[in-house]
Amino acid sequence: MILKRKIFKIIRTFFYSMFVFIFISPIFIMLNTSLKKYEDITKWPPTWFKAPLEWVNYKTVLTGEKSILPALLTSFYVSIASAIICLLIGILAAYAVARYKFKLRKTVLLIIILTQMFSEVILASPIYIVFKNLGLLDTKLALIIANVAVCLPMSLWLLYSYIKDIPVTLEEASWMDGATRLEGVRFILAPLILPGLLTTGIFAFIRAYGDLLFARTFILSPENRTVAMALTDYQSLYKTTWETQMAASVITMIPTLIIFIFIQKFLIKGLLGDSIKG
Repeated sequence: MILKRKIFKIIRTFFYSMFVFIFISPIFIMLNTSLKKYEDITKWPPTWFKAPLEWVNYKTVLTGEKSILPALLTSFYVSIASAIICLLIGILAAYAVARYKFKLRKTVLLIIILTQMFSEVILASPIYIVFKNLGLLDTKLALIIANVAVCLPMSLWLLYSYIKDIPVTLEEASWMDGATRLEGVRFILAPLILPGLLTTGIFAFIRAYGDLLFARTFILSPENRTVAMALTDYQSLYKTTWETQMAASVITMIPTLIIFIFIQKFLIKGLLGDSIKG
């Protein structure tokens, strides 16, 4: 029995290690490529972090003619605005669906789920026509509205799944003390569903941050381009400068990685707190 457990543990550890390797190896390849010359990238067999490391690739991406910094700032602006709007509208809509009893509540929830079946490609054309008529093409506002429209249904559903498990008696106690419903949501409900708010905010942020379809469709001028569009600047019809594109990709990845590292502890703390209460 002890031998079987050891064998099972070894096999399990092996498969876990393989999964970790599979998911991490693209990151190492990206880092390795970003620190090479173009001539070294195309050589076979490939080399790993061959000296001297070409840090000039990062300098080119940050300060060169095709600097991604303006596009990065635009992406931050659009992503943060989209996440905040999704949270504000999402928590109020989810609260209404979770707390108010009305006839079409199940139908509303079903429609919310069904909206996730539609591809963004299908939505891009009608949204483009609406924005053109409203004069919103080639503006950051167009990207914010489009991203909120896509993220809001899932944001509502995520927050609804958290709110419905919170006892309404907690809010009723605040009402007896003179608090309004909005104050109950702000001071009682929001702290209790903090993991859900963080999860929803991260979802909306990353969705807007990595968007390329809407950016390509609605944005025309260079000053309004997002970082996803800027990454394509290192591609041409006959050549892709892999070293600079990978350097730009690494820089693009860092903000989301930092956000996840700092928020992860709050997510785990909230989930552990919920399990202890349960």
